[in-house]
Amino acid sequence: MSQNPDFDAIFGSDDATTASGGAAATRTAARPRKKKTGRKLLAILLVLVLLVVAAIAAYVFYLGSLWNDNSNQMGEDAVFGGQQPVAEDDGALNILLLGSDARDEDVDYSGDSSGNRSDTIMVMHLSGDRQGAQIMSIPRDTWVDIEGHGQGKINAAMSHGGLPLATQTVSDFIDAPIHHVAIMDFEGFQALTDSVGGVTVESESSFESGGHSFTEGANELSGEEALAFVRARKNFADGDLQRIRNQQAFLSGLMDEIITAGTLGNPVKVAGLVRDFSPYMTVDDKLDSSKIASLAYEMRSMRSGDMQFFSAPIAGAGRSGDGQAILNVDEEELETIRDAFADDAVDEYADSAESVHL
Repeated sequence: MSQNPDFDAIFGSDDATTASGGAAATRTAARPRKKKTGRKLLAILLVLVLLVVAAIAAYVFYLGSLWNDNSNQMGEDAVFGGQQPVAEDDGALNILLLGSDARDEDVDYSGDSSGNRSDTIMVMHLSGDRQGAQIMSIPRDTWVDIEGHGQGKINAAMSHGGLPLATQTVSDFIDAPIHHVAIMDFEGFQALTDSVGGVTVESESSFESGGHSFTEGANELSGEEALAFVRARKNFADGDLQRIRNQQAFLSGLMDEIITAGTLGNPVKVAGLVRDFSPYMTVDDKLDSSKIASLAYEMRSMRSGDMQFFSAPIAGAGRSGDGQAILNVDEEELETIRDAFADDAVDEYADSAESVHL
């Protein structure tokens, strides 16, 4: 006798109960296994992400330690004297770059620097949008006003009043603030070149210097050759002006080597660059590893072609009242450059700037 369908629907038979119960049990048992498997995969992925983050953090910390421990850092008084540096406002930055043949340990940049003159003077302008950088070279014999000392060659400011007066003199020259200062021993060029495995440099002419020969056009330079290349001055008719062009050519070639996936994407190479280069650097203590890392992140989209080089405007060579060989400033053109610094339009000026020759 068949059971009432309603009865079966409500209470079910033993077979129905067993079948439905078994299916339900199977589904119930299967779901937790899927959830547990998903949780395990998520946990493993999370651990891997944390390990990668930790590795990156450790790497960045290591690079920062290399820079902070190996570079020579000076306080604000040593760099800017009694004046406080102009506060950064997330806009354009101006960094004074000085090159010297004197070893850092032999020079008191903040005090009596008698006899020490800055051999290479450059101002690096980082645009407010961090999309590019411009480097202006200032010839060492440029005749300028030096506060408290009348007129003189711009490289003599260091001798008269140490780094504070040199910084102030350059700031007065461009009529714009200097936010940071970095001084590099010329031997740092050699260390950098060796770290990247050599640099290709375009030379304007053939010449010999330091026991090395350079040809017009492309030259593959080792570290020792690069040092001779950027030091050469007396080989040329316009002396320091050609040396400036050579230094700019070297820096352009160096940036081509550094700003590549093969270098920036290789942690070992980057660490080697920092390790080899930092001992030759003297910087203000605000230009520490965290500041450099911040600037590097802000300028992460920049490529070597986004770095422009030009020179301060020169009207020609002459003689000072006391008989020194000097380079006179093109005052009208200088005012245009000052406007470019004030308006954060140095890139526009650099686009049309011509090479300076005598």
